[in-house]
Amino acid sequence: MGEKATRLAEAMALISRGDVAGFGEVLLAEDVVWHWPGRSAVSGDYHGRAEALQLLAGFHRLTANRLQVVPLDILEGEDHLMSFTHVTAQSEEGSLDVVMADAMRFDDSGRVVEFWTLSNDQAAVDAFIGLTSGA
Repeated sequence: MGEKATRLAEAMALISRGDVAGFGEVLLAEDVVWHWPGRSAVSGDYHGRAEALQLLAGFHRLTANRLQVVPLDILEGEDHLMSFTHVTAQSEEGSLDVVMADAMRFDDSGRVVEFWTLSNDQAAVDAFIGLTSGA
C-alpha cells in the first residue's frame, strides 16, 4: 500500500469511530474543496477543511454515530487516489447501504486538496440525507 492509501485507510478508520477532527488532520489540506453530489440539502461544494468537516460532522449527527466507512479498493497514482468504499448508516428514519467512489487529488505534502464523492445509488443517499436534514 502506498503512502496516500495508508493515509486514507487511517482517516477512514477515524471517521468510522466518529473522530471527524482526526480524519481532517490526517487527510485534508486546509484549502481542500469537497464536491458533494446529488440533490439533497447538503449537495454542493465545501471550501476549506472547516466546511468539509462540518459536512462530515453532520452525517454523524444524522446517524447518531452509526456511520461505517470500509475501504474496498484503492487505486493510487502520483497525484490522485481513487477509493471505493462500502458505506452503511442508520438513522431514525431508515438505513443506507451503498458503495461510494471517492476521487482525491493530493498536494505535495500528501494532503487532499480536492475530493469528489459519487455513489452507486445517489437517489438512496439523497433520500437518506433528506432535503432539509441539515447534515
